Formats: sequence, C-alpha cells, structure tokens
Amino acid sequence: MSHKRAADLLVECLVNQGVTRIFGIPGESYLSVLDALVDVNDKVKFVTARHEGAASFMAEAYGKLTGNAGVCFVTRGPGATNASIGVHTAMQNSSPMILFIGQIGRNTTDREAFQEVDYRMFFGSIAKWVTQIDDPDRLPELIGRAFAVANSGRPGPVVVALPEDMLREITDSTPVGKILTNSAQASTEHIKVITEALNKAKHPLIICGGGGWSDMGRINLQSFAESKNIPVACGFRNQDLMDSTSRAYVGDASFGKSKAIKNLIADSDLILALNIRFGEVVTDGWTLFDFPHPKQKIIHTHINESEINKIYHCEVGIVASPDSIIKGLNAVNVEVKSHKFLTIARLEFEKSRQVPKVLGSLNMAKICNYLNENADDDAIYTNGAGNFAIWPGKYLNFSKEHRLLAPQAGAMGAGIPAAIAAKSAFPDRQVICFAGDGDFQMTCNDLGTAMQENLCPIILVHNNGSYGTIRMHQEMRYPNRVSGTELINPNFGSLAEAYRFGYARITDELEFADAFEVAKISSSGFIIEMIADPRDIAPNKSI
Repeated sequence: MSHKRAADLLVECLVNQGVTRIFGIPGESYLSVLDALVDVNDKVKFVTARHEGAASFMAEAYGKLTGNAGVCFVTRGPGATNASIGVHTAMQNSSPMILFIGQIGRNTTDREAFQEVDYRMFFGSIAKWVTQIDDPDRLPELIGRAFAVANSGRPGPVVVALPEDMLREITDSTPVGKILTNSAQASTEHIKVITEALNKAKHPLIICGGGGWSDMGRINLQSFAESKNIPVACGFRNQDLMDSTSRAYVGDASFGKSKAIKNLIADSDLILALNIRFGEVVTDGWTLFDFPHPKQKIIHTHINESEINKIYHCEVGIVASPDSIIKGLNAVNVEVKSHKFLTIARLEFEKSRQVPKVLGSLNMAKICNYLNENADDDAIYTNGAGNFAIWPGKYLNFSKEHRLLAPQAGAMGAGIPAAIAAKSAFPDRQVICFAGDGDFQMTCNDLGTAMQENLCPIILVHNNGSYGTIRMHQEMRYPNRVSGTELINPNFGSLAEAYRFGYARITDELEFADAFEVAKISSSGFIIEMIADPRDIAPNKSI
C-alpha cells in the first residue's frame, strides 16, 4: 500500500474512469486537487472557464455529446451556486455529469462558516444524487458510485462535496477501477407486446427523446421506422435522434408545433412513446392528451421506472433502454397496415419547412437552409435559449453526425459554453453556435476560455435589440406596453477583437454566404452578427 493524499487518490480515480477533460474555476477549497492534476497533465486537461455557470454548461454539453460523464470542479458557496444552472440543465437534458465542489473544513460545519452551504438541501431536487465525502478511505467507493449513478439508467447530474481538510489527509485506499454503466434491457416479452400492438395499429406514431441513446440506437431507430413505415417525431431539443432527411422523420414535438404535428398526435391510434418524458413542451402544457387516461393507446418505454405513469396512465409501461427496445424491434416482423399515414405526415413536415415571409431583410430560414448545404458533414450545432433558437430547431437538418447541444431547461447562455465543450472534445469538427443578443451576453466572457484553449467555434449572434421571447409574450398580454425587454448592446465587433475572434456583420441573408465562407477558414473563432428586425422573433408566434 502507498500513502498518498486523498486529492491524489481522487485524481487517480478520475483517470481510471477515462476522464480527459475537467471544466472548472480554480478555488482555494480544492487547491490540493489542482496540485495533484499537475502530475497527470499529460492525461487530463483542466479547462479554465471564466464563470462557474459556463463551466457547468461545458460539463453538461460534454456529457451529452460523448455519453461519458462531464466533470466540473468549482469552489464552495457562490462557486457552487453559480454552477447550479448546469446541474439543472443536465437533469432536464438527461446528460451524465459530475459536479465536484471544494467544501469547507469538516470542523466548521453548521457554524455558518465562510461560504458554507448544505449541498444536499441546495441540489437535492435538481440532481440524481448529492453526497459529501468526509472519510478519505471511502473516496474510491463513493467516486465509483458517483460515476455509476451519473451514467446508468437515465443519465443525469451528480454532486460531490469534498471538504478541503479531507482532501489533504493521507490514505492507503486503492483507486476505484473503471465503472461500467448499467440500464434495464428489453425482454423478449416486452418486444412481443410492442410488436402485437403495432401490428394491430392503423396509424402508429413514434415520439422519441431522452438520454441514454448510442449512435447504433439512432441508426436502428431510423432503420426500423423506415422499413416499417412508421412516422417519427422527436421531443424537445432531441432532433438529433433522427436524420431529418429520413422519409420517416415528420418533425419535432417542441415549442411552436405545427398544426400537422398536433393533428398527427391526435389522429394516431397507437403512440410508442420511446424514452420521452411527458413534459410540458412535448404535450403543449399537458393539453394534447386526455388526463389521466389518454384516448390514444400509449406504450411508454423509458430507461427510468419513475417516468412510467408519472403524468399519464398509459396502457403499457416498459422500463428499458431505448437502444434495447429498438434493437429488439428490428429483429421481429412488424407489418404496419397504412403507409399513407406516414406519407401524408412527411409531406406536411416538408410543407412546414417552406421558407416563411419575415418583416426584415434577414430570413433565418434561408440561413439555415444554406447551412444544410454548406456546413461540414459532421458539424455540431449548439444554442442557448430564446425565440432565435426556434429557427435552427425547425430548419436545420440533424442526425447522429449533425448533433444538437441545447438546453431543455431553457437556460440562456448555454450555447457558447456548449460550443467550447464540443470543440474541446472534437477540435477538428466544425461547431456552430446560434445565440441571441441577450443570450450571448450571458456567457460571452467565456470567449476568453475559447481564446486561451485555442478552440474556434463559429458563433451566429441574432441581434434584434431585445429579450425576444419575453417581448413576444409581453406584446401578446400587454400590447404596446414594452417594459424591461429592450436591449442596448455593445459593439460586438470590438468584443470579438478583444477575444481574438474574427467578425462579420450582416443585415441581409444574401450576405451570410460570404461571411460564413470566411468564418470556415478562419484560424480563430468567428462571430457573425446578424441584425434582425425586432418583430421577427420566431417562425411561429403562437407558442
């Protein structure tokens, strides 16, 4: 046995889990961990962010993109509370993530010590598990459990508090080995039940979403839907589960649903709810299905048993990973009786993608169409929150190559950190971030992280001089009484220069091609500021 600091043991445990990136803000409460990382800097890169919220967004996006738990380190008190936005996003996105917090010394607990927070209370409702490691000898056990909880079943965030005095203690414990993930698998009986229901259905529909999917799961989903002529709608910000160009893809069950999607859900006689949560967005505020017993027959499969019958009492509930469900269905004979249902649904989807008229000269639908033709074949897209994000959600093509990193929690500012995380994970892939002017300014200081790490995303800033989503609701409820939603913005060109980013400003979609071609070959990150009419706030204003 070798004597070592708990901090060194912790770092060994992280290396054994395959951790190669840590996103964070340094803090005196875990200086011993920062010191231990010096000895493994050839294996683990510490990406120094500018704000804990951005660091936690990076870890969430990294976890969603790679399928491996994103790791974030922050200091106690305000560092941890700042990071809570990424934890909440990871929970609603079902992304594997672990937030490590340097904690106050154990001998000062319950004295309202400097920056003291009870993390079990603070994070309890937005994390899968929250713990504090007080005994250095138990560190391998609890680190192993943290990775198991974050990655297994429905992926999600785990919070681990590390008292600073514990990290300096000496221990003889052995580091935990690689923890394998686990999830419930579909049984033969499960597949039989689904198959029999599909064979009886005239108008079946798949609505898919959630976490825990692999690339093979995505491939099998598309193969199954196309071969059996079953339309597929993706849940909110899960559009990359299906190839948008697939003839089986019929749109997203998201904000601003088309009338065709609503009718499709209403007219279906069997919905295979594949790994989705029946949340507010998918169900249009729980109005698309009768409560508590929907009129449609619903087979709900989910990787987590707590989602089954959580909102609606479905006819069949199955706890299993989405990959195992689709793999099982691909191996059996399913004969859908009506091909017409899919044909009409796909035509309606294509109709919904026709370029709409806008008030100004900047048509975001045309810009998205340009990206569909000219972005790299494996480009990764990110966005924060705001009505601007509805445009790429509706008009961009997604797939297992064209991934989407976006906050189901509706967190502003998520897009830039997600783009940085994507570039950190895959430096050679093109990463394109959609941001609003208000959204951009939530985390634009972390362009410093991109500059320092030489990570070069392309950022499209949709500048309409307002908090557009809030203004839209404000104008609907209180016409001609604008209050608090207008923005006077900085000089984005000067800001880009300060962070060594390239910059272009456009006022017409016809100018986008030239700006994007320059951005593509830039040796630095690039900002394209797009000046929009403030009234052009969404392609569908009925949300």
